[in-house]
Amino acid sequence: MRFRLIALTLPIITGALLVVAGTPALAGGGCHGPDTQGAGTTVDLTAMCFSPSILFVQPGDTVTWRNQDGMRHLVAGSFTSWGSPADLGEGQTTTHRFDAAGIYAYSCPLHYGMNGVVIVGDGKAAVPVARIQPAASIATAPARPAADPWPLLALAAAALGAGFGYRIGRLRRS
Repeated sequence: MRFRLIALTLPIITGALLVVAGTPALAGGGCHGPDTQGAGTTVDLTAMCFSPSILFVQPGDTVTWRNQDGMRHLVAGSFTSWGSPADLGEGQTTTHRFDAAGIYAYSCPLHYGMNGVVIVGDGKAAVPVARIQPAASIATAPARPAADPWPLLALAAAALGAGFGYRIGRLRRS
């Protein structure tokens, strides 16, 4: 009876471990933790995160984004509200000058949840919200990111564990 209980719980535990272990693979604003704030003019792209995720600058400052990650990233103003999307390979940089006070959100459309914001001056918006275009009007939309593989892997591990447990149970009876 104890052996059967172990054989039945093995796939559940294996699936749970796979789901929990896969969670950090998702990128997000705040980089798997609280948002980071900073002053200066540089944003680093590392571990699928913008660092700092909230950058405070003064009007007229030029911000530089440096890709120090081992993969390709895009830096694009949210809803194309400012700038042009910049495609950055490893080690590449892009810059943008912010002349007017306001809040300028941006993201990497290649990596879901990889977001940041530049707050210029006091943060009072210089551009009316009505002028921001919806995402559907973007002329060249980047490729959709691949579906999250972890639920499928957890299901496969559960099925494999169940088959393994069943086989052990059959051998034990023999």
